[in-house]
Amino acid sequence: MKKIVLLGPPGCGKGTQSKLLIEKANFVQLSTGDLLRLETSNNSDLGRKVKHLMDSGELVPDDVVIDIIVKKVEENKNKNIVFDGFPRNLNQAEVLDSSLENVSVKLDHAILFEIDFKILEKRIKNRIIETKESEKRKDDNSETLLNRIAVFKSSTLPIVNYYEDKGIISKIDGMRKVNEVYDQITKIIS
Repeated sequence: MKKIVLLGPPGCGKGTQSKLLIEKANFVQLSTGDLLRLETSNNSDLGRKVKHLMDSGELVPDDVVIDIIVKKVEENKNKNIVFDGFPRNLNQAEVLDSSLENVSVKLDHAILFEIDFKILEKRIKNRIIETKESEKRKDDNSETLLNRIAVFKSSTLPIVNYYEDKGIISKIDGMRKVNEVYDQITKIIS
């Protein structure tokens, strides 16, 4: 069973590729965004705190995210798993590795979507315009998404060196067409 991490800024296509892996390669997607949105639907103190952070484009504290993810990994450890949107910083990457070791699982691949940030900004703005109002997320606005790109650059990019040191990083051209990006991913994980 494969365990892979998709790394890239918001709007680069990680979610689209995760869905393709689910449909075509029998993967289970662990998306922190989805898991956290599920948490916000619980009208608990934690859910309200998570909602406020997400609506402003800030990252949810590591301990909250890690607890949610580890529980899901344990439930799905005998399946192919794609981590979408996690880890987002070096601490999360290190804790993910140690948590996976505790359940006798390890990451096989970390795949970085290399993108042109100017084109990505246009892509994000188009996604906001083209998304039906009923399907829009609260954080689908230019200011929040551009803040998330800045957070990605400062918090997530350092993970690349960590995974390079572990020998599991692969870089793909995230600016290609959807099917071409998927082909790049399947060559890496085969």
